[in-house]
Amino acid sequence: MSSSRYSLRKRQPNSALKDDYKDVDLDKLLEEHERSGEESRAQRVAKKQKTQREEEEKELKQIFSGYDIPLDTLPALCIERIYNMLDSPQDLYNLAFTSKFLMSLVTPEVVIRSAVFNNLGKREAKYRKIIGSINQYLANRSIHIPSPHRLLRLLVAKSCERGDSCWGKNLATGVPASIDPSSSTRPFGLAICEKCVKFGSTNVNYSHFSRFQHGVAFYQWNRIMGPITDAVKGEVHGPLIPAIQLMQIEGSYRTTAERKAALEEHLSRAHTDCGDVCKNCYESKAAAYVEIFQSAEDEADEFIKLANEKKLQIGRQRREERLRKKRERIQGIYEYLEELLEDCPYKDVALACEWRENDQDCLKFKCSFVQCAMCHIIGAPATAPDRAISDAATQIRNAFKLLSDKQFFTFTFLSESEQKMFRQGMYKYCTNESSILKIMTSNYADDAFFVQVRNNQPKNALIRALHMIKGALP
Repeated sequence: MSSSRYSLRKRQPNSALKDDYKDVDLDKLLEEHERSGEESRAQRVAKKQKTQREEEEKELKQIFSGYDIPLDTLPALCIERIYNMLDSPQDLYNLAFTSKFLMSLVTPEVVIRSAVFNNLGKREAKYRKIIGSINQYLANRSIHIPSPHRLLRLLVAKSCERGDSCWGKNLATGVPASIDPSSSTRPFGLAICEKCVKFGSTNVNYSHFSRFQHGVAFYQWNRIMGPITDAVKGEVHGPLIPAIQLMQIEGSYRTTAERKAALEEHLSRAHTDCGDVCKNCYESKAAAYVEIFQSAEDEADEFIKLANEKKLQIGRQRREERLRKKRERIQGIYEYLEELLEDCPYKDVALACEWRENDQDCLKFKCSFVQCAMCHIIGAPATAPDRAISDAATQIRNAFKLLSDKQFFTFTFLSESEQKMFRQGMYKYCTNESSILKIMTSNYADDAFFVQVRNNQPKNALIRALHMIKGALP
């Protein structure tokens, strides 16, 4: 092997590498390094926690893989806790009606909360509206108090409960008419179809004495209906006072006081007939239902409020992070543009700008021509290549170099003008009251302005730039 391939010269330091780090901001570089380190550490911790959870879940599955525990063998307290976790009345219905033991654990609170919290925060809150319409009748004390099982059936009802008496019953199939799936009300506290509401109820005049009376169930302000009796259990459902009794009271008494007294007698009799010994018993049950509903409503509204506040907070944080990153990129572009315009005439005018806090457009150049040349770069700084910035800098440099070569801002073309208006008025304004930056901030200091300067028409160019500035032209 030839010895000519080896050299004993002393290796020289790489000066180009030193030059590369000469203008680097070490504090900024250290800050970026620390931020990237924190992000990588957070990712490692999250990955480790996820792996631990997966291992724990896998271990639990292996431990309980051979055990099957029937639901109805669990303690009642556990089943009630499961009921409280269900936010769908249909799921609660399917689960509760699988056995008598599970049915016995259904309470009004479980049913009402499942309806109120169903599709929470979404538009299709049908069950919440249904339970709200039933609650209005209970608040007015105008219907028989439904049991928890009936309340659940009212929520998930799909066909008219009048059965053979349904006005829309199909005689060929023997099936009652179906309830409109989009319906969010239960007229008179009953699950009935539209035809039963139309033909099975009675319209009264708006002057009827009972329209705003406590204990009278109305639908659509002027419809009244009688209660219905369950053919299987013999239970009475719906309005407390039948429509026929209200019409009889209206025709039998002339004064409102007499009619109200007769209505109170019928209400007391209705409380006894529906199983309550006195009015106070009925009142306490109805008040309990209303209180449960109101408590669930308040809790649901508070939950929605907190969820919306959390979404807004997350949105604000993401927006601030986007603005921060965009501002950093635009700051780098501005510094690069400043380097490119190092030898540009009127550099301070070209680079004059306004930094805006908490704004999508965080940088705006005061010179309209520069703003127009840089707007597409500032609008999308993440995808702006260096060549686009260099081309924009070249365009800006050439424009201001043209103004410098033509000695535009000396305004000699005004002082030497034969017209007195230019020689006295405009020259005095431009030299004493205005400035280069003020002229270049005009929206009309644009490409047409520079074309007129290039074509030796400085007066026309100046008039174009000043005609939107108040007091500039005589």
